[in-house]
Amino acid sequence: MRRTSSILNKHRSKERVYLPSDARDNQYILAEIPLTDKLISLVCGSVDETAEKPYQKFYQALSHKVFEIVEEHGLSHVNFVANNRLVRVRYSGEQQVLHTEQQSFFFYCPEHNSTFKGYFDGAIRARKIKILFLATGQELRVNSGKFHNKVYQAVKEISKTIGLAENEIKLRDHQHLTFDVFAKEKGGTNTISHTFREIADRYESQEQGISDDHTSITYVVASIPMARRLLKGTDIDYLSEQPFTQFYQKIENAFNDSCKANQIDQAALIANGISPFVRYDESEASVISGELISIGVNPNNAEMRSCVHWEADKLVDTLRFVFFADKSDETHHNYGKFVNQAIAAVKSFSDKVDWKKESDDIIVRVHQHIMLNV
Repeated sequence: MRRTSSILNKHRSKERVYLPSDARDNQYILAEIPLTDKLISLVCGSVDETAEKPYQKFYQALSHKVFEIVEEHGLSHVNFVANNRLVRVRYSGEQQVLHTEQQSFFFYCPEHNSTFKGYFDGAIRARKIKILFLATGQELRVNSGKFHNKVYQAVKEISKTIGLAENEIKLRDHQHLTFDVFAKEKGGTNTISHTFREIADRYESQEQGISDDHTSITYVVASIPMARRLLKGTDIDYLSEQPFTQFYQKIENAFNDSCKANQIDQAALIANGISPFVRYDESEASVISGELISIGVNPNNAEMRSCVHWEADKLVDTLRFVFFADKSDETHHNYGKFVNQAIAAVKSFSDKVDWKKESDDIIVRVHQHIMLNV
């Protein structure tokens, strides 16, 4: 009996992930409502297409309804977004919102930021209305199930108040854990452990169960800054039309070798200046559009696959590695082994390129997403 217990504990220890104690949590939930003629009719009756800003009153009326309801549900950090941009959320001690042509970045600190604000242009009809709920306070992971259900109830009331049919609103729950993979080499000694259970399973353990009718994905992104030393040892002809061919081939080879050595068979290398975002997609399509690349993932497909994007005439600011989990990576609703493999692959790559671990960061972000209809 003692021997069995020892073997079990050893097995479970491989499922745990030990991260720096200063790893940062983020949780945000997006409620997405298609902007249809029916929605406009339900909110304000009609719009005057000849006006300079025909949708201004519609956006103002809908955002007012939304903010009233979410405040009644005790939610303190909510944004109303109707600008046809991809919403990104990142940690920052200073609260700010930055927009590019295709993305809106919301920077905030969960411990001391809160606001109600709308982002829209009354002259433009957006494709979707997005209500962004940002988790606040401490112990985000511990309280993630409560936050999810509080948002779910608020969105359900928003749907009922507007008069939408059931399941017309998509609810996307995003959770990140961000850390420097070389914090220990920089003197960090304290660690915390995680098991990375599937979100619905974690919510169940928090007595905050959700519908079985949902989809979920887990993946890891490593961001590697283009340090000058990465270029060392590679013959680069800066007068040629494609000076970085050999360099990117070296990076790709090191990436592939690191994945193979750590038994990762679903991954992407993005080195073309385009920002990746990952979505559940059974067709697993990858689409480049402007400054974005959408990568479709089907966790039920365990076949080996990868995608690589780099351009030999462009030296990017950041290399991005994306590692995707599938159902075979889940053991007892636990993705710890997969996360450890991704971290090991990053470290293996850094050894191959002589990364200066004691001074330069490689930021790793573990993403867990879940989507359901309301």
